[in-house]
Amino acid sequence: MPYSLTRSYDCITDSIITSVEVENTVTGSKLQTEGIWDTGATGSVITKSAAVCLGLTPEGIVKVRGVHGVKEVNMYYVKIILDNKNIVLKTRVTECDELSSSNSTGMLIGMDVITLGDFSITNFGEQTVMSFRVPSLGKVDFTD
Repeated sequence: MPYSLTRSYDCITDSIITSVEVENTVTGSKLQTEGIWDTGATGSVITKSAAVCLGLTPEGIVKVRGVHGVKEVNMYYVKIILDNKNIVLKTRVTECDELSSSNSTGMLIGMDVITLGDFSITNFGEQTVMSFRVPSLGKVDFTD
């Protein structure tokens, strides 16, 4: 059975942000936060403050390449819950610095998650709409 998530904006937006619940797979502790969808990120990341709040223990140290070069960072396994429990995924995340000055954004959702399903962004009528569906149900090709 497919599960889907849609986020609509009243304007054209330059960032897609949705609510995400992140769960510590060992202790079961949960954090409700915002997640930025980033097709330019190979993998998903969690902020240092979110990792601390969840009491995550690193599963290892990995090298990541980003806009600031190569860094060694903590790596964790977490469960992410999207769209009020409709989409539940266990994934690997690496640690990053804060994504917002208010610490309201605790996660960046990268291509490791996006490629698990179908993802689209439209801007019809000067309104951005993002939809994500898992599992993938078929090819989307706007040239057909």
